[in-house]
Amino acid sequence: MFLENSSPFFGIQFHPNFPSAERFQFLMSIGVHLSFFYPEKTMKNSNFTSVRFLISCLLVGVTTLNLSLYSTHAAHSSRTPNSPEYPSWLQDRWFYSSLSVHSEEQTEELIQVIQTAGKNDLNGLLWATGFDYCGKWSPEVRERFTRIKSAAAEAGVEIIPIIWSVGYGTMLGRNPNLVESVPIRDLRVIARGGKVELDPEEEAYSSPYGGFEEFSGNRPLGFQFADKPGTISFRDTEVKHSGSSSLRLENFTADKHGHGRVLMKLKVTPNRSYRVKIWFKTESLPAQGLVRFQIYGPNGSWVSIAPKLPENGTQDWTEASLNFTTGTDDTEVNFYAGVWDGTEGKVWLDDISLESSDMTAPVMRPGTPLTVKNAETGETYELGKDYLPEPLRIWDFQRGIAKSPIRIPEGSRIPENARLSLSFYVPSLSIKGQTSVCMSEPELYEHFEASAKDIMELLAPKKWFLSMDEIRSANTCESCAKRGISLAEILGDCLTRQYEIIQKVQPGAQVYVWSDMLDPHHNCHADYMRCRGDFTGVWDHIPKELIISCWYFKIREDSMKFFNEKGFRTQAAAYYDKDDEPNWNAWLETCAQTPECTGIMYTTWQKKFKLLVPFANDVKKHKN
Repeated sequence: MFLENSSPFFGIQFHPNFPSAERFQFLMSIGVHLSFFYPEKTMKNSNFTSVRFLISCLLVGVTTLNLSLYSTHAAHSSRTPNSPEYPSWLQDRWFYSSLSVHSEEQTEELIQVIQTAGKNDLNGLLWATGFDYCGKWSPEVRERFTRIKSAAAEAGVEIIPIIWSVGYGTMLGRNPNLVESVPIRDLRVIARGGKVELDPEEEAYSSPYGGFEEFSGNRPLGFQFADKPGTISFRDTEVKHSGSSSLRLENFTADKHGHGRVLMKLKVTPNRSYRVKIWFKTESLPAQGLVRFQIYGPNGSWVSIAPKLPENGTQDWTEASLNFTTGTDDTEVNFYAGVWDGTEGKVWLDDISLESSDMTAPVMRPGTPLTVKNAETGETYELGKDYLPEPLRIWDFQRGIAKSPIRIPEGSRIPENARLSLSFYVPSLSIKGQTSVCMSEPELYEHFEASAKDIMELLAPKKWFLSMDEIRSANTCESCAKRGISLAEILGDCLTRQYEIIQKVQPGAQVYVWSDMLDPHHNCHADYMRCRGDFTGVWDHIPKELIISCWYFKIREDSMKFFNEKGFRTQAAAYYDKDDEPNWNAWLETCAQTPECTGIMYTTWQKKFKLLVPFANDVKKHKN
């Protein structure tokens, strides 16, 4: 408790991490004892009340000063250089790794990477290895962690846990019903055999042109466009999945963007879930991610997938599918299919179809109510007595596995063959089926608090990193709506509470966060993906102590300048696996020009460390 680095009071010095509230209580107890220190008989000829008052004033003044100094220390202790041989803007010299503590092979690889990093003046490991659930790690996993921790300490590399992703729903393993959700309104179903079946009137409408059977030359009929018919898009009567023809896409360099796409409008009903399917075939595509299928709503992209292909880029006919849920006013959406950024190879498309995917388990939490009514009489049925919800499995919804949303137990008032109206919530899906968690559900923060305690027990880090990037679904359930605040305030409150939870278990900790959801040059704007509302202004609702890790290379100067002007410290996340054009030197130039920059990170999402030493060598060129 009583160590250096803090202002003394009556010869007492406090450790910087000693909580301010406990420090205040301790000093107050001393003050009370002092005010009654002298026996009353010695005070008969003095103004006892005045003495007490004087001592109390002195106590309050010293206590206030002490707490002020403590707060100043907590806010600025991280600004003291721990590497005096480097400039202030290179105190953080990190590398990112997702090598897993759950694998012995990856554990050994990570130890070698740590040793290499330490020998080359890198001093931080931002580690993604499931710290959110470290309290549940087995003894075997904890033993591996101990070895990694020891190797890091010996190498002079600090371990920084990356945690609590809202955008990618890391807390859904604790409760899948925390998923951000969108409503299904008045779905018509029929009660049969203890379950419900979709009313035939709810079946989705599929365009008769989805089979690519009708063309005008090389232009497919029933589509809004196909890229450059006769140059990129062709009718193919030799290669097809079914029927008499398919659409072939090739010669992608004939388009300046490398596009070879087709667009079809799909007719939909508001507040319904759908699954669009398409068959595709590829030949000699040179890279992954070129073939994509996307759903666009009125405000831009909702959902997209990029199927993984064999290494040679050649794949026989394969079915791909996307799930999406419409909003209150949606009557049509755009379905894009084809190639983006293409150079060579061929792709064939055929048999587009649309089907309902409303038959799924409901999300069950306070902000996602489930109601069941008799569609003919209007009678409302009772949860737990007349019907039971099907347990939620998000993976089933992502894969389009149909199931009855409710079960009808014995003794229910719901008669056989009754026509029902169901209103409930389903998970909100975005790119590649990504699911987020609801930032307005109180239970989420209970899990954050439990996680913080587990991390402290395991690692007790002085630096923490919030994985709060790419929040593609938000503010769509009743928990959010009932708060009556903006989307920017919802995100700001979440970040503030995360920061406070960390400070509660580790006072004075440095807390970092990804930049994109806070950056108006990036994802911080209105109508982002499946988010309702506007993130603009969130920077006014978060602690200034947060350190913003900027990662979008093309806007690096604008981003770091913006956050600096708003009073935040920054960090650069460089590299991003582009071996042919490593970008860290440009990042280093921006860091050097940005006041209050803390450093730079070698950021690899593909576990590629062959350029780690060249990165470190370029960083070392900036030594004092």
